[in-house]
Amino acid sequence: MAKIILIFFIFILLTSIASISKAIMDTVNFHFESSIFSKIKSEKKRLWWNQSEGWKNKYKDRDHTKGRAFPGSMTWLVWVTDSWHFFQMIMLTSYELMIVLPIAILLSLSWWVVPIAIIVIKLYRGGIFQLFWKYILKIK
Repeated sequence: MAKIILIFFIFILLTSIASISKAIMDTVNFHFESSIFSKIKSEKKRLWWNQSEGWKNKYKDRDHTKGRAFPGSMTWLVWVTDSWHFFQMIMLTSYELMIVLPIAILLSLSWWVVPIAIIVIKLYRGGIFQLFWKYILKIK
């Protein structure tokens, strides 16, 4: 019974984190100018928070014709380039943990199984995304 209660509280916590992250993503993407984030004074921080500009941070000199800003900025490290991708990473990690943690708890698996499972899920999800993003959904 204690495991079920623990799983329930983990689910509530992770659902809350994922929902807050999604709310931030939608705010910076669609309502930045009328949000609390528009009050940020620092230009550099504003460029990170404002998704209409932040997406350019992954490119060298914020210019998409110059390629990536640094190794991984357009793939596995994109989450450090702007607020939208950062909170997307938090949201997706929360959902991934909602899958992995209950299984680990119910099966009494070692703690190290959790980060390995999360890494495997992220690699698989990222691979499928890149396959569709780069090759299937693009017009040649």
